[in-house]
Amino acid sequence: MDKPLTKDALLKQADGLRDLARRARRLAASSTTVSDQGRLEQYAKELDENASRLERDAADAKAAGGQPSS
Repeated sequence: MDKPLTKDALLKQADGLRDLARRARRLAASSTTVSDQGRLEQYAKELDENASRLERDAADAKAAGGQPSS
């Protein structure tokens, strides 16, 4: 059974996505092919966008008393 999505759970997921984005950017910086660099940078951008969405959901959850308003 899945745990309910609380503010803390959403923020933990966002932190994980931001960590993956940082790793992807480091990998892009060390990549020798332009296509790999571009793909990794795009991946990092998408991860950051998803993390931002989760952080907004967490803020909404805080305002709703701990549960996201989905």
